Amino acid sequence: MRSPNIRYFPAVDHLRAYAALLIVFYHGLHLFSYQARFHQDFGIDHWLQPSNPLLAALAEGHTAVALFMVLSGFILTYGALDGGVSAWGFIRNRLLRTYPLFLLLVFAGIATFPDRFGWAGFLQTIGGLGNLPGALVTPPFSSMLWTIAIEWQFYLLFPLLVPVLRSGWTRQVLGLVAVLLLFRTVAVLAGGNARDIGYMTIVGRLDQFLIGMWAAWAFRNWPLSRRAGAMLAGVALAAAIGALAWFNAAGGWPVAPAWKVAWPTLEGLLWAAFVIGYVDAANAASGRWSRVVAGIGAISYSIYLVHFIVIWMLVRYDLSFAFTGHFAIDALLETGVIALPLTLAIASLSYRFVELPFLRLRGRYHRDAVASEVQAV
Repeated sequence: MRSPNIRYFPAVDHLRAYAALLIVFYHGLHLFSYQARFHQDFGIDHWLQPSNPLLAALAEGHTAVALFMVLSGFILTYGALDGGVSAWGFIRNRLLRTYPLFLLLVFAGIATFPDRFGWAGFLQTIGGLGNLPGALVTPPFSSMLWTIAIEWQFYLLFPLLVPVLRSGWTRQVLGLVAVLLLFRTVAVLAGGNARDIGYMTIVGRLDQFLIGMWAAWAFRNWPLSRRAGAMLAGVALAAAIGALAWFNAAGGWPVAPAWKVAWPTLEGLLWAAFVIGYVDAANAASGRWSRVVAGIGAISYSIYLVHFIVIWMLVRYDLSFAFTGHFAIDALLETGVIALPLTLAIASLSYRFVELPFLRLRGRYHRDAVASEVQAV
């Protein structure tokens, strides 16, 4: 994904692709296997807890959301390290990037379920608070929109965070993360749900954006060799898989123990280490594989928003196949053979005709660039 404001990193598009593919296989694993086992709509009452650590980590593939958020902080900050950010130009660009497809899905959901429309829920959803109670609920069209709301909330903070963090990147990020951990702890002690606070709110997710922002600064100031980057990425990925397998064995996403107030921070640290290492190791990669993976990354936003619709429809109409007779393996095969190709086809179309025309309208939002353009006029 190329931007007029940020140096292009092919490795970042790789990472977007990996996160998008992870979320597709995560939902495919759960929805297809649940249908095969119980022949009814998906519920969290029988959460998968495989003994295989890789499969257990995949069962917690919602961590792809954390990776996306770390990436957002990383790439937006890298482009802003050398200059200020014009808040209006930045917000305008982010709306052009995310709003058209988002609105299309909102109105598709309303057209499908007109009885669920209400002005309060509609205004809340399009106003960037779709992750909070009261927003429109029109699955499968609205199922992934809550994360976009959290992204928007971060976008509003980003132009303010950049100058604040410049006064001391490590100190300020550590301090802000400590404050967030404290407030999440107080919220849980006051009766809040540790899982929902950490998973579905900006109070829980801001850690990951902040850590991604710090990662951009660290990447710039502490460059690694390609070999050292590969080692860091490998260690971080192994640690992430181990942590996710442990998370799954401890009950996985459905449970809400108090320790989950710290989980977003741990996720953010692991994925930030992986991002730094991978970009150092793979940004110079060339060849067809790199172009293919980067191409998937370029359409990752469409993949993210439409994949659940594809899987939901396949489950709803019982378009599943018993390839092996093992429900988890069959779910992964059905995801890879049927759901993923359909998702890629629809996402490519959506990117070409919904996203790309608006992406071409983006402008410069760094203050030095904006000032130069104004002087030129």
